[in-house]
Amino acid sequence: MKISLERTDNNFGMKAKAGNHEILLDSQEEGGASPMQLMLIALAGCSTIDLIHILRKGRYEITSYASEVIATRREEMPRIFNAITLLITLETDAPDEVLNRAIALTKTKYCSALAVLEASCPVEISVNRKI
Repeated sequence: MKISLERTDNNFGMKAKAGNHEILLDSQEEGGASPMQLMLIALAGCSTIDLIHILRKGRYEITSYASEVIATRREEMPRIFNAITLLITLETDAPDEVLNRAIALTKTKYCSALAVLEASCPVEISVNRKI
């Protein structure tokens, strides 16, 4: 795995390249996502890919899926996360026990982003099923 990063202005603007994809970064929200926001995006993306993969493997349908990550950071430097909550809203025909098992596997086995973040702070997962 390899990425490249290039400074794009005289402040904190950057452009990261990963394969054929580009992501804008900045220290301010106007110019791009901050590195800490990208960590939370990685958590949401990684867990989503894992859950969809697990449910599809069981031949369950996911009609809709959305997630939101809420995190707090400590005040002292380095300002690492001290709590993270991943809120998942989805509609699926998977029974509760299958969905709960998929979430457990995502948290304990498959989601590398979650494992990295959880090494420094607790990560809670909350699921809201659409009806």
